[in-house]
Amino acid sequence: GDRKTIYDSASPLILLIDIKDDGLTTYKLLDHILNDFREILCKVSHGAYVPGSVMVVISGNRPIEYMEQQTQRFAFVDGRMENLTKAYPPLLMPLISDRWTKYFTWRGKGDMPEEERAQLRLYVKDAHENGQLIRFWATPDKPGKERDAIWTELLEAGVDLINTDDLAGLRAFLLEKKSKYD
Repeated sequence: GDRKTIYDSASPLILLIDIKDDGLTTYKLLDHILNDFREILCKVSHGAYVPGSVMVVISGNRPIEYMEQQTQRFAFVDGRMENLTKAYPPLLMPLISDRWTKYFTWRGKGDMPEEERAQLRLYVKDAHENGQLIRFWATPDKPGKERDAIWTELLEAGVDLINTDDLAGLRAFLLEKKSKYD
């Protein structure tokens, strides 16, 4: 039929693409490829958001100004914390991501320092007030109490996306947390 989604969710799958080389050259090549998948992609067309099943978000070497000028765009920009204070709209930058260790000294051992907990919640509040999602990368990812403590703080603060290479571990953690709150 007309269905363009796999899941019954209004939230698209987020595909993060981390550009390591020349951002503009790489993005232009990628943009040409993304056009072939336009039917399933979230996009911006003449300033209007068009929902889709997959939202492509460009990370790494991001050609922000070029992407901002496109009238038809099949990808979005992964912002950084310093972008919270700039006026990039969520239509361009729906996600703010940054390195955990750049902003926090706590690695999950003992209680999170109150000033860091307050700062985490402020980052989340600012992103959400801007209509943006937020995530942190480079959080401890080795199974154990420290990782679980950080994941718990991220959840309780309202962080939208938890970064991990251990998908099975995160799934188990989230299912356990869900059963505790149900």
